[in-house]
Amino acid sequence: MSDFDQLVKEQMQLMDQLLDVQGELDLYLETEKQLLQGEKKEERHKLRDQIKQKREELQKVQTLFTKQTEQVINSYKQMEKSSTVM
Repeated sequence: MSDFDQLVKEQMQLMDQLLDVQGELDLYLETEKQLLQGEKKEERHKLRDQIKQKREELQKVQTLFTKQTEQVINSYKQMEKSSTVM
């Protein structure tokens, strides 16, 4: 498997992770919205901690995704450069 193919494979796996984390965060936010309508203060506090954690995780995954995207682009450019030299 070429470097480019490997990078694309990793990029797709990371995209799945990104979507999963975003989905979890959306679920937490919806639950928080429902709890705000109730009087469950302790549950809201716990949920807010989980939301903060998911936002941090999402930021890390987004940063990694951006770096991997740059690697994929650079690998593709190198592959194109190599094929035009031959």
